[in-house]
Amino acid sequence: MNTIGERIKDLRESKGLSAKELAEILDINQSTYSKLENDKKSIAVSELKKLTEFFGVTADYIIGTSKPEEDIIIYMKREKNMSDEDINEVQMILSMMDEATTLYNMKKRI
Repeated sequence: MNTIGERIKDLRESKGLSAKELAEILDINQSTYSKLENDKKSIAVSELKKLTEFFGVTADYIIGTSKPEEDIIIYMKREKNMSDEDINEVQMILSMMDEATTLYNMKKRI
């Protein structure tokens, strides 16, 4: 599982930002940002709020308490610009795949 710092770094890199640029956006010095990205410092509520607003993700995503399915939806919206209709279709396909996997595993046990 990724740490908070790793998720922040992934978000930063997905936008092509340097650590210095994101530190400026967060209104913190580069040393403090480096500690945050390297998990040497806990994230402050103000930093978390700025990150969620800037990257368009939830606080749950950044701190790692969201479900993987929710992370995928955030990714599809943010990075792939998928419509809600397309996302619903993908969710339906994933659900069908889960069901098929469950049935396959049940068959193996028989």
